[in-house]
Amino acid sequence: MPDDLLSELPALLGANSDILDAVRGGALERTAVRDELRAALTSDPAAYELFVSVCCHRTPYGESWVHGPGEKGPYLSLEIAADALDEERYRRLLFSVVTTDSPAVPYDYRALAAAALVRVGVGGHLAELKALADQPDLPERGLAAKLACRTDGIDHLFDIPETVAARLDLLRAASAAKTNESRRRLTRRIIDAVDGREPVAEPAAADAYLSTEAERLIAEGIAGGLALPRDYLVVWDQIPVPDADGNGLTIAELLRIVLLCGEFKLPDTAVRPVLIDFYRSVLRISGRAIIGLSAGVFHVEHGVQASPSLFFLGRDAVLGKGCVIDCVGGAVLQSGSFLGGGFIPILIHTHKHIRSAGEPGAAERKRVLPCIFAAEAGARLPMEAIGIFESADYLDGRPVPYAGIRAIALR
Repeated sequence: MPDDLLSELPALLGANSDILDAVRGGALERTAVRDELRAALTSDPAAYELFVSVCCHRTPYGESWVHGPGEKGPYLSLEIAADALDEERYRRLLFSVVTTDSPAVPYDYRALAAAALVRVGVGGHLAELKALADQPDLPERGLAAKLACRTDGIDHLFDIPETVAARLDLLRAASAAKTNESRRRLTRRIIDAVDGREPVAEPAAADAYLSTEAERLIAEGIAGGLALPRDYLVVWDQIPVPDADGNGLTIAELLRIVLLCGEFKLPDTAVRPVLIDFYRSVLRISGRAIIGLSAGVFHVEHGVQASPSLFFLGRDAVLGKGCVIDCVGGAVLQSGSFLGGGFIPILIHTHKHIRSAGEPGAAERKRVLPCIFAAEAGARLPMEAIGIFESADYLDGRPVPYAGIRAIALR
Protein backbone atom coordinates (compact mmCIF):
# COMPACT_ATOMS: atom_id res chain seq x y z
CA MET A 1 0.00 0.00 0.00
CA PRO A 2 1.42 3.47 -0.84
CA ASP A 3 2.58 5.32 2.25
CA ASP A 4 0.28 8.27 1.56
CA LEU A 5 -2.79 6.05 1.34
CA LEU A 6 -1.74 4.06 4.42
CA SER A 7 -1.50 7.29 6.40
CA GLU A 8 -4.98 8.25 5.19
CA LEU A 9 -6.49 4.85 5.95
CA PRO A 10 -7.88 5.65 9.44
CA ALA A 11 -9.66 8.73 8.09
CA LEU A 12 -10.90 6.90 5.00
CA LEU A 13 -12.29 4.01 7.02
CA GLY A 14 -13.93 6.42 9.45
CA ALA A 15 -15.98 8.06 6.70
CA ASN A 16 -19.50 6.99 5.83
CA SER A 17 -20.34 6.32 2.18
CA ASP A 18 -21.83 9.77 1.48
CA ILE A 19 -18.80 11.60 2.84
CA LEU A 20 -16.33 9.33 1.08
CA ASP A 21 -18.10 9.76 -2.24
CA ALA A 22 -18.10 13.54 -1.81
CA VAL A 23 -14.41 13.92 -0.98
CA ARG A 24 -12.80 11.01 -2.83
CA GLY A 25 -14.55 10.92 -6.16
CA GLY A 26 -17.31 8.38 -5.77
CA ALA A 27 -17.60 4.67 -6.34
CA LEU A 28 -14.45 4.29 -8.44
CA GLU A 29 -12.31 5.81 -5.72
CA ARG A 30 -14.05 3.66 -3.12
CA THR A 31 -13.18 0.58 -5.17
CA ALA A 32 -9.54 1.69 -5.28
CA VAL A 33 -9.43 2.15 -1.51
CA ARG A 34 -11.05 -1.24 -1.02
CA ASP A 35 -8.50 -2.95 -3.27
CA GLU A 36 -5.59 -1.22 -1.54
CA LEU A 37 -7.03 -2.22 1.83
CA ARG A 38 -7.20 -5.85 0.76
CA ALA A 39 -3.57 -5.67 -0.32
CA ALA A 40 -2.48 -4.04 2.94
CA LEU A 41 -4.24 -6.65 5.07
CA THR A 42 -2.10 -9.39 3.57
CA SER A 43 1.16 -7.84 4.73
CA ASP A 44 0.82 -4.82 7.04
CA PRO A 45 0.25 -5.55 10.78
CA ALA A 46 -0.88 -1.99 11.48
CA ALA A 47 -3.52 -2.17 8.76
CA TYR A 48 -4.75 -5.48 10.19
CA GLU A 49 -5.10 -4.14 13.75
CA LEU A 50 -6.91 -1.08 12.41
CA PHE A 51 -9.29 -3.33 10.45
CA VAL A 52 -10.06 -5.39 13.55
CA SER A 53 -11.13 -2.14 15.25
CA VAL A 54 -13.24 -1.27 12.23
CA CYS A 55 -15.00 -4.64 12.26
CA CYS A 56 -15.59 -4.27 16.02
CA HIS A 57 -17.32 -0.96 15.22
CA ARG A 58 -15.04 0.99 17.52
CA THR A 59 -15.39 4.77 17.37
CA PRO A 60 -15.34 6.30 14.74
CA TYR A 61 -15.83 3.25 12.53
CA GLY A 62 -19.41 2.24 13.35
CA GLU A 63 -20.89 4.07 10.35
CA SER A 64 -18.01 3.35 7.96
CA TRP A 65 -18.71 2.82 4.27
CA VAL A 66 -16.88 -0.49 4.58
CA HIS A 67 -19.90 -1.87 6.49
CA GLY A 68 -22.04 -1.32 3.41
CA PRO A 69 -23.41 -4.18 1.29
CA GLY A 70 -20.88 -6.62 -0.08
CA GLU A 71 -20.86 -8.37 -3.41
CA LYS A 72 -21.89 -11.73 -1.91
CA GLY A 73 -23.45 -10.80 1.42
CA PRO A 74 -24.81 -7.98 3.54
CA TYR A 75 -21.47 -6.58 4.76
CA LEU A 76 -18.44 -5.63 2.68
CA SER A 77 -16.18 -5.54 5.75
CA LEU A 78 -16.79 -9.22 6.51
CA GLU A 79 -16.23 -10.09 2.85
CA ILE A 80 -12.91 -8.26 2.78
CA ALA A 81 -11.83 -10.09 5.94
CA ALA A 82 -12.73 -13.46 4.42
CA ASP A 83 -10.95 -12.71 1.14
CA ALA A 84 -7.79 -11.00 2.38
CA LEU A 85 -6.79 -12.76 5.59
CA ASP A 86 -5.11 -16.08 6.21
CA GLU A 87 -7.05 -18.58 8.33
CA GLU A 88 -5.52 -17.74 11.70
CA ARG A 89 -5.86 -13.96 11.39
CA TYR A 90 -9.38 -14.37 10.02
CA ARG A 91 -10.25 -16.56 13.00
CA ARG A 92 -8.85 -13.98 15.41
CA LEU A 93 -10.82 -11.16 13.75
CA LEU A 94 -14.07 -13.14 13.90
CA PHE A 95 -13.47 -14.03 17.54
CA SER A 96 -12.88 -10.34 18.27
CA VAL A 97 -16.15 -9.34 16.59
CA VAL A 98 -18.19 -12.00 18.41
CA THR A 99 -16.75 -11.21 21.84
CA THR A 100 -16.15 -7.46 21.65
CA ASP A 101 -17.84 -5.36 24.32
CA SER A 102 -18.58 -2.65 21.75
CA PRO A 103 -22.34 -1.90 21.88
CA ALA A 104 -22.14 -0.43 18.38
CA VAL A 105 -21.83 -3.85 16.71
CA PRO A 106 -25.22 -4.71 15.17
CA TYR A 107 -26.55 -8.03 16.41
CA ASP A 108 -26.97 -9.47 12.91
CA TYR A 109 -23.35 -8.54 12.10
CA ARG A 110 -22.12 -10.26 15.26
CA ALA A 111 -24.25 -13.31 14.43
CA LEU A 112 -22.80 -13.54 10.91
CA ALA A 113 -19.30 -13.39 12.38
CA ALA A 114 -20.27 -16.15 14.83
CA ALA A 115 -21.42 -18.40 11.98
CA ALA A 116 -18.19 -17.71 10.07
CA LEU A 117 -16.19 -18.57 13.20
CA VAL A 118 -17.95 -21.95 13.36
CA ARG A 119 -17.09 -22.60 9.71
CA VAL A 120 -13.41 -21.70 10.07
CA GLY A 121 -13.11 -23.38 13.48
CA VAL A 122 -12.70 -21.80 16.92
CA GLY A 123 -9.08 -22.90 17.23
CA GLY A 124 -7.63 -22.10 20.64
CA HIS A 125 -10.54 -19.83 21.66
CA LEU A 126 -12.89 -22.51 23.01
CA ALA A 127 -12.04 -21.95 26.68
CA GLU A 128 -12.61 -18.20 26.35
CA LEU A 129 -15.93 -18.80 24.63
CA LYS A 130 -17.06 -21.17 27.40
CA ALA A 131 -16.13 -18.64 30.10
CA LEU A 132 -18.26 -15.99 28.39
CA ALA A 133 -21.15 -18.40 27.83
CA ASP A 134 -21.29 -19.33 31.51
CA GLN A 135 -22.17 -15.84 32.75
CA PRO A 136 -25.60 -15.41 34.42
CA ASP A 137 -28.70 -14.08 32.68
CA LEU A 138 -30.29 -10.72 33.47
CA PRO A 139 -33.16 -10.63 35.99
CA GLU A 140 -36.78 -9.74 35.29
CA ARG A 141 -39.24 -7.85 37.46
CA GLY A 142 -41.41 -10.29 39.37
CA LEU A 143 -45.05 -10.01 40.31
CA ALA A 144 -44.37 -8.81 43.87
CA ALA A 145 -42.22 -5.95 42.57
CA LYS A 146 -44.88 -5.05 39.98
CA LEU A 147 -47.55 -4.90 42.64
CA ALA A 148 -45.34 -2.59 44.68
CA CYS A 149 -44.89 -0.09 41.80
CA ARG A 150 -46.40 3.33 42.44
CA THR A 151 -48.79 4.69 39.84
CA ASP A 152 -50.75 7.85 39.17
CA GLY A 153 -53.78 5.76 38.32
CA ILE A 154 -52.62 5.17 34.74
CA ASP A 155 -48.84 5.08 34.40
CA HIS A 156 -46.14 3.49 36.49
CA LEU A 157 -43.99 5.95 38.41
CA PHE A 158 -40.29 5.34 38.85
CA ASP A 159 -37.15 7.18 39.83
CA ILE A 160 -35.48 8.97 36.95
CA PRO A 161 -31.85 10.15 37.27
CA GLU A 162 -31.84 13.90 37.82
CA THR A 163 -29.10 14.96 35.40
CA VAL A 164 -28.37 14.38 31.74
CA ALA A 165 -24.99 12.92 32.69
CA ALA A 166 -26.63 10.42 35.05
CA ARG A 167 -29.18 9.42 32.42
CA LEU A 168 -26.41 8.87 29.89
CA ASP A 169 -24.51 6.74 32.39
CA LEU A 170 -27.64 4.65 32.89
CA LEU A 171 -27.98 4.10 29.14
CA ARG A 172 -24.31 3.16 28.84
CA ALA A 173 -24.70 0.60 31.63
CA ALA A 174 -27.83 -0.86 30.01
CA SER A 175 -26.06 -1.04 26.64
CA ALA A 176 -23.11 -2.84 28.21
CA ALA A 177 -25.39 -5.36 29.92
CA LYS A 178 -27.40 -6.13 26.78
CA THR A 179 -24.23 -6.31 24.68
CA ASN A 180 -22.91 -8.88 27.13
CA GLU A 181 -26.17 -10.80 26.82
CA SER A 182 -25.83 -10.91 23.03
CA ARG A 183 -22.22 -12.09 23.31
CA ARG A 184 -23.28 -14.77 25.78
CA ARG A 185 -26.16 -15.95 23.57
CA LEU A 186 -24.02 -16.27 20.46
CA THR A 187 -21.07 -17.91 22.21
CA ARG A 188 -23.45 -20.55 23.59
CA ARG A 189 -24.59 -21.26 20.02
CA ILE A 190 -21.01 -21.45 18.79
CA ILE A 191 -20.26 -24.03 21.49
CA ASP A 192 -23.40 -25.97 20.55
CA ALA A 193 -22.30 -25.97 16.91
CA VAL A 194 -18.82 -27.19 17.86
CA ASP A 195 -20.52 -30.04 19.73
CA GLY A 196 -22.72 -30.83 16.74
CA ARG A 197 -25.98 -29.34 18.06
CA GLU A 198 -28.31 -27.05 16.11
CA PRO A 199 -28.87 -23.52 17.47
CA VAL A 200 -31.94 -23.26 19.68
CA ALA A 201 -33.76 -20.12 20.75
CA GLU A 202 -34.17 -19.30 24.42
CA PRO A 203 -37.58 -20.38 25.76
CA ALA A 204 -40.31 -17.77 25.38
CA ALA A 205 -42.51 -16.82 28.30
CA ALA A 206 -45.98 -18.32 28.28
CA ASP A 207 -47.57 -14.90 27.77
CA ALA A 208 -45.25 -13.81 24.94
CA TYR A 209 -46.90 -12.31 21.85
CA LEU A 210 -45.76 -14.48 18.94
CA SER A 211 -46.64 -15.07 15.31
CA THR A 212 -45.34 -17.68 12.88
CA GLU A 213 -45.73 -15.22 10.00
CA ALA A 214 -43.84 -12.47 11.82
CA GLU A 215 -41.03 -14.90 12.62
CA ARG A 216 -40.91 -15.86 8.95
CA LEU A 217 -40.46 -12.21 7.97
CA ILE A 218 -37.68 -11.84 10.55
CA ALA A 219 -35.96 -15.00 9.26
CA GLU A 220 -35.98 -13.49 5.76
CA GLY A 221 -34.37 -10.35 7.14
CA ILE A 222 -31.70 -12.19 9.12
CA ALA A 223 -30.60 -14.16 6.05
CA GLY A 224 -27.88 -16.26 7.64
CA GLY A 225 -25.70 -16.25 10.71
CA LEU A 226 -26.48 -17.67 14.13
CA ALA A 227 -29.30 -15.23 14.90
CA LEU A 228 -32.80 -16.67 15.29
CA PRO A 229 -36.15 -14.86 14.92
CA ARG A 230 -36.96 -15.16 18.61
CA ASP A 231 -33.77 -13.30 19.50
CA TYR A 232 -35.89 -10.26 18.66
CA LEU A 233 -38.46 -11.05 21.33
CA VAL A 234 -38.07 -8.13 23.74
CA VAL A 235 -38.60 -8.91 27.41
CA TRP A 236 -39.93 -5.53 28.48
CA ASP A 237 -39.79 -6.46 32.18
CA GLN A 238 -36.10 -7.32 32.01
CA ILE A 239 -33.80 -5.27 34.25
CA PRO A 240 -30.51 -4.53 32.45
CA VAL A 241 -28.90 -2.69 35.39
CA PRO A 242 -30.03 -4.43 38.58
CA ASP A 243 -28.98 -3.34 42.05
CA ALA A 244 -27.71 -5.76 44.70
CA ASP A 245 -31.27 -6.96 45.33
CA GLY A 246 -32.03 -7.51 41.63
CA ASN A 247 -34.22 -4.43 41.36
CA GLY A 248 -33.95 -1.56 38.90
CA LEU A 249 -35.51 0.04 35.85
CA THR A 250 -36.93 -2.24 33.18
CA ILE A 251 -36.32 -2.00 29.45
CA ALA A 252 -39.81 -0.52 29.06
CA GLU A 253 -39.03 2.21 31.60
CA LEU A 254 -35.66 2.99 30.05
CA LEU A 255 -37.31 3.41 26.64
CA ARG A 256 -39.85 5.82 28.11
CA ILE A 257 -37.04 7.88 29.63
CA VAL A 258 -35.41 8.04 26.20
CA LEU A 259 -38.70 8.97 24.54
CA LEU A 260 -39.72 11.70 27.01
CA CYS A 261 -36.45 13.37 28.09
CA GLY A 262 -35.64 16.25 25.76
CA GLU A 263 -31.90 15.70 25.41
CA PHE A 264 -32.47 12.49 23.44
CA LYS A 265 -34.25 14.40 20.68
CA LEU A 266 -31.18 16.51 19.83
CA PRO A 267 -28.31 15.83 17.40
CA ASP A 268 -25.85 16.38 20.27
CA THR A 269 -22.46 14.70 19.85
CA ALA A 270 -22.40 13.93 23.58
CA VAL A 271 -25.84 12.28 23.52
CA ARG A 272 -26.70 10.86 20.11
CA PRO A 273 -23.92 8.21 19.91
CA VAL A 274 -24.91 6.91 23.36
CA LEU A 275 -28.54 6.70 22.29
CA ILE A 276 -27.70 4.90 19.03
CA ASP A 277 -25.61 2.34 20.92
CA PHE A 278 -28.49 1.88 23.36
CA TYR A 279 -30.96 1.11 20.58
CA ARG A 280 -28.51 -1.19 18.80
CA SER A 281 -27.77 -3.24 21.88
CA VAL A 282 -31.11 -3.25 23.73
CA LEU A 283 -33.39 -3.68 20.69
CA ARG A 284 -30.83 -5.49 18.52
CA ILE A 285 -31.48 -3.25 15.51
CA SER A 286 -29.71 -4.41 12.37
CA GLY A 287 -26.77 -2.91 10.54
CA ARG A 288 -27.29 0.38 8.68
CA ALA A 289 -30.79 0.69 10.22
CA ILE A 290 -31.69 4.16 11.46
CA ILE A 291 -33.91 5.50 14.22
CA GLY A 292 -34.16 9.20 13.41
CA LEU A 293 -34.30 12.24 15.65
CA SER A 294 -37.49 12.40 17.72
CA ALA A 295 -38.31 8.86 16.58
CA GLY A 296 -38.38 5.88 18.87
CA VAL A 297 -39.83 2.68 20.22
CA PHE A 298 -41.61 2.33 23.54
CA HIS A 299 -43.74 -0.02 25.60
CA VAL A 300 -46.31 0.78 28.29
CA GLU A 301 -47.42 -1.81 30.83
CA HIS A 302 -51.13 -2.47 31.26
CA GLY A 303 -51.55 -3.07 34.96
CA VAL A 304 -49.02 -5.81 35.73
CA GLN A 305 -49.09 -7.09 32.15
CA ALA A 306 -45.97 -6.54 30.05
CA SER A 307 -45.95 -9.48 27.68
CA PRO A 308 -42.73 -9.93 25.66
CA SER A 309 -43.24 -8.97 22.02
CA LEU A 310 -41.25 -8.94 18.80
CA PHE A 311 -39.33 -5.94 17.54
CA PHE A 312 -37.19 -6.25 14.42
CA LEU A 313 -35.60 -3.38 12.51
CA GLY A 314 -33.92 -4.91 9.47
CA ARG A 315 -30.85 -3.80 7.57
CA ASP A 316 -31.17 -0.40 5.90
CA ALA A 317 -34.63 0.11 7.45
CA VAL A 318 -35.50 3.60 8.66
CA LEU A 319 -37.75 4.77 11.44
CA GLY A 320 -37.97 8.35 10.22
CA LYS A 321 -37.83 11.55 12.24
CA GLY A 322 -40.90 11.94 14.43
CA CYS A 323 -42.21 8.38 13.93
CA VAL A 324 -42.82 6.40 17.12
CA ILE A 325 -43.84 2.75 17.55
CA ASP A 326 -45.85 1.67 20.56
CA CYS A 327 -44.56 -1.90 20.59
CA VAL A 328 -47.02 -3.63 22.93
CA GLY A 329 -48.11 -6.05 20.20
CA GLY A 330 -44.88 -6.03 18.23
CA ALA A 331 -43.37 -4.64 15.03
CA VAL A 332 -41.35 -6.11 12.16
CA LEU A 333 -39.67 -3.74 9.71
CA GLN A 334 -37.94 -5.64 6.95
CA SER A 335 -34.85 -4.50 5.07
CA GLY A 336 -35.12 -1.16 3.32
CA SER A 337 -38.52 -0.21 4.71
CA PHE A 338 -39.03 3.45 5.62
CA LEU A 339 -41.60 4.81 8.03
CA GLY A 340 -42.49 8.49 8.37
CA GLY A 341 -39.83 11.18 8.38
CA GLY A 342 -39.58 14.95 8.28
CA PHE A 343 -40.48 15.33 11.98
CA ILE A 344 -44.07 14.48 11.04
CA PRO A 345 -45.72 13.02 14.16
CA ILE A 346 -46.82 9.46 13.47
CA LEU A 347 -47.73 6.93 16.16
CA ILE A 348 -47.81 3.32 15.06
CA HIS A 349 -50.13 1.64 17.53
CA THR A 350 -49.83 -2.15 17.86
CA HIS A 351 -52.69 -2.74 20.27
CA LYS A 352 -56.21 -1.42 20.52
CA HIS A 353 -57.97 -0.65 23.79
CA ILE A 354 -61.34 -2.32 24.16
CA ARG A 355 -64.17 -2.31 26.71
CA SER A 356 -67.61 -3.76 27.04
CA ALA A 357 -70.84 -1.77 26.95
CA GLY A 358 -71.55 -0.02 30.22
CA GLU A 359 -67.97 -0.14 31.48
CA PRO A 360 -66.18 3.09 32.43
CA GLY A 361 -63.59 4.50 30.04
CA ALA A 362 -60.75 3.58 32.38
CA ALA A 363 -61.62 -0.11 31.99
CA GLU A 364 -60.10 -0.21 28.53
CA ARG A 365 -56.67 0.64 29.93
CA LYS A 366 -56.21 -2.96 31.01
CA ARG A 367 -57.91 -4.80 28.13
CA VAL A 368 -56.25 -4.66 24.74
CA LEU A 369 -56.31 -6.34 21.35
CA PRO A 370 -52.63 -6.69 20.37
CA CYS A 371 -51.25 -7.37 16.91
CA ILE A 372 -47.97 -7.02 15.01
CA PHE A 373 -47.30 -4.12 12.65
CA ALA A 374 -45.33 -5.28 9.61
CA ALA A 375 -43.51 -3.34 6.91
CA GLU A 376 -42.27 -5.65 4.18
CA ALA A 377 -38.95 -5.14 2.41
CA GLY A 378 -38.83 -1.74 0.74
CA ALA A 379 -42.27 -0.67 2.01
CA ARG A 380 -42.96 3.02 2.66
CA LEU A 381 -45.27 4.54 5.22
CA PRO A 382 -45.30 8.10 3.85
CA MET A 383 -45.26 11.31 5.83
CA GLU A 384 -48.85 11.93 4.77
CA ALA A 385 -49.84 9.16 7.22
CA ILE A 386 -49.61 11.80 9.93
CA GLY A 387 -51.36 10.95 13.18
CA ILE A 388 -52.07 7.45 14.45
CA PHE A 389 -51.82 4.23 12.47
CA GLU A 390 -54.10 1.83 14.36
CA SER A 391 -52.69 -1.52 13.24
CA ALA A 392 -55.47 -3.61 14.80
CA ASP A 393 -58.05 -1.90 12.57
CA TYR A 394 -56.67 -3.91 9.66
CA LEU A 395 -56.99 -7.34 11.26
CA ASP A 396 -60.45 -7.72 9.72
CA GLY A 397 -59.04 -7.94 6.20
CA ARG A 398 -59.65 -4.39 5.01
CA PRO A 399 -56.84 -3.20 2.69
CA VAL A 400 -54.07 -1.03 4.10
CA PRO A 401 -53.69 2.05 1.87
CA TYR A 402 -49.89 1.69 1.73
CA ALA A 403 -48.21 -1.10 -0.24
CA GLY A 404 -46.25 -3.57 1.88
CA ILE A 405 -47.74 -2.38 5.19
CA ARG A 406 -49.95 -4.81 7.07
CA ALA A 407 -51.16 -6.05 10.44
CA ILE A 408 -50.47 -9.61 11.58
CA ALA A 409 -52.64 -11.41 14.10
CA LEU A 410 -50.99 -13.09 17.05
CA ARG A 411 -51.28 -16.81 17.42
